[in-house]
Amino acid sequence: MSGAAILLVDDREENLVALEAILEPLGHRLVSVTSGTAALKELLLGDFACILLDVRMPDLDGFELASLIKQRERSQHIPIIFVTALSPDERQVYRGYSAGAVDYIFKPIDPEVLRSKVAVFVELWLKTRQLQEQAERLREQELAAVERVNEARYRQLADAMPQMVWATDVKGRAVYFNRRWFEYTGMTPEEAGAEAWQAAVHPDDLPLALSRREQTLATGDTFEIEYRFRARDGTYRWHLGRAVPIRDQDGRIEFWVGTATDIHDRRRVEDQRSFIVAAGDALSRSLDYRETLKQVAELAVGEIADSCAVHVVEPEGTLVRLAVSYSDPAEAVLDRELHERYPPDADPATGPAAVIRSGEPELVPEITEETLQAAARDDLQLELLRQLRSCSYMCVPLRGRERILGAITLVSSHSGRRFGAEDLLLAEELARRAATAIENAELYRQAEERAEAARVLATIGDGVCLVDRGGRVRLWNRAAERITGLAETDVVGHRAAEVVPGWETVMPRVPVAVAGEPARAESMPLELGGRELWLSFSAVGFEDGTVFAFRDLTEERTLEAMRQDLVATVSHELRTPLAAIYGAALTLRRRDLELETQLRDKLLGVVAEESIRLADIVNELLLAGQLDSGQLDANIERCDPLEIASLEVEAAQARLPDNVELVLDAEAELPPVAADAGQLRQVLGNLIDNAVKYSPDGGTVTVAVESRERHVRFAVSDHGLGIPAPEQRRIFEKFYRLDPDMTRGIGGTGLGLYICRELVRRVDGRVWVESKGEAGSTFYVEIPREQAAAPARGNGDRGRAPARQI
Repeated sequence: MSGAAILLVDDREENLVALEAILEPLGHRLVSVTSGTAALKELLLGDFACILLDVRMPDLDGFELASLIKQRERSQHIPIIFVTALSPDERQVYRGYSAGAVDYIFKPIDPEVLRSKVAVFVELWLKTRQLQEQAERLREQELAAVERVNEARYRQLADAMPQMVWATDVKGRAVYFNRRWFEYTGMTPEEAGAEAWQAAVHPDDLPLALSRREQTLATGDTFEIEYRFRARDGTYRWHLGRAVPIRDQDGRIEFWVGTATDIHDRRRVEDQRSFIVAAGDALSRSLDYRETLKQVAELAVGEIADSCAVHVVEPEGTLVRLAVSYSDPAEAVLDRELHERYPPDADPATGPAAVIRSGEPELVPEITEETLQAAARDDLQLELLRQLRSCSYMCVPLRGRERILGAITLVSSHSGRRFGAEDLLLAEELARRAATAIENAELYRQAEERAEAARVLATIGDGVCLVDRGGRVRLWNRAAERITGLAETDVVGHRAAEVVPGWETVMPRVPVAVAGEPARAESMPLELGGRELWLSFSAVGFEDGTVFAFRDLTEERTLEAMRQDLVATVSHELRTPLAAIYGAALTLRRRDLELETQLRDKLLGVVAEESIRLADIVNELLLAGQLDSGQLDANIERCDPLEIASLEVEAAQARLPDNVELVLDAEAELPPVAADAGQLRQVLGNLIDNAVKYSPDGGTVTVAVESRERHVRFAVSDHGLGIPAPEQRRIFEKFYRLDPDMTRGIGGTGLGLYICRELVRRVDGRVWVESKGEAGSTFYVEIPREQAAAPARGNGDRGRAPARQI
């Protein structure tokens, strides 16, 4: 049976059966339907060689159906034969041809005629189909030829491209590599298998590349990644890998086309920029350049070199390897062994020392076997150098503003990297930043030293003044302000002769030493603010002017005068009892005199009294020394102030002159005080002795004791010599005496009131004097009460005790 089909359309089954019987001998497939709707459905499902169509049918007649068939693109070329029992009316025939019919057959049907007509249309359809198939095959052949030509062109284009190009199937298996692939990788076509690209990717980049490739194969998205491809010499270069899917008309992926573009130079520039930024950040993070240079050496390893060493020139001129870093620990061990076995030469022709000496960088793009042999001193060193696998080297100086500070050495080994001019520029930029960091750290250190010196000048006790060559004051520290009373704002910037009184007469007497030599001090007086100051000056000259240092010796000179007075006073105080003792002793030892018993006893009394006086002087000196050194402790306890005052007044009665009257005026009941009883008695004794001593014309000395809110106050009053107001604060100073020349015949060591003040301070009390200056004085002593203690027992009723005369 042929492949042709004939569509039979008639609303009556018997007519269809008759048509099938007539056409069956032709051997074609017959499709019978009883309505126009069914006929249209069949036309949608398949192709027909011709259609036999009844004219008279219900719902949709033959003419209408024919018009619909001709309107459809799929069926408009199918020939239609009308079959009708109507009379051959010309109008009907014309209507049929107008509707698209190619022929009319009237009933009754002649089988032979129908079969012959149908056979003609079927043969025409078969011929047309054959021509279409031939045309399709011819078109496919032409397309195949065009595709072969295009493929050849594409291959030629791919081979001419500088990028590596490959194609893979839908599963990602490589089916094509261009010529650049084989030239770069060194693979042969036999080695370039389905997964050959994986063998060329750097091991560190392969996991990410595989993961990304699996993802894009699953999603159909564009594959893009940056990874390193191994070249035929074993080195790796960065490439941008990109693969896009090629789809058919239905959108299905047929295959993938990939490219690898060399971006090594761009990536290198980016890495270099990132490295420089990171190195700059490390260098600026701290002012400890030694530590930051170690960090920079570690950053350089892996980024631009396989090992890095930093040498610096110390202030004394020695060359020190400050930092060294290796990416391979084994190479670090070899390096240490090399340096231990073969220390660097004193004057090498190459290396850091030579670069520092010349100030010029060194670049060895490729270290050859001949280079190693020339550098080795013996076979062992040569073998160690070979094990380091150094293949390229460069060393750049650390150039400062005034000198070469050191050098940075970079070596490439196991990575196979070859240094070039661009790498040298990068190393020089790194060295420039490192040198800047070193100098900044040095400037900061100098600034800190200057700041520290400024702080020292601000806090030092000596006055410091800087006078430039024009005589203007450039520095005037706080001590200078304090000593002279001249404010910095009133002095700095002005001529010293104009703002410092007496400068022109005093300064020429100050010897000026040269910087670095010891300065000799000169003491001299200077009138400032209506007072005389004794200042010790020293001066050192330098290129910008002269630095004057001065110290206030006014108080020291005063103390020295007091010491001299003390020596004179103590000498006098000691000579007087010693002379008396010596005279009495000589008299007692004379054998030519027969002394009366009364005279002998009197002389022995003189010896005893003057010995006690000597002991008092010595005790005062010893006690003052103990107070100065802090070796005297106070045994603070609960004391009865009335009892202590009474005992001391009674003790003073034994040595009271005839013209002096001593009176105790105290309350009958006083609260206890917290004090050292012995030391408090000594204080009251000294004050009573002073009151008696400074009453040469006699009079009444009153000892008063009264209770205050937090203290008990002792007051010793006399009507003797007064104390001038300017002297009232100074009389408590050590060695100070109101009558140093003893014009009134009043001696003493000048330690009594000083001892009183120090003893009272040790129990948190206070002592002071009040005097009108002409006659009479009152010394007050306040001692803290013992708050928790019970009131001291008195000798009578509460109230004020009657004054007692002794």
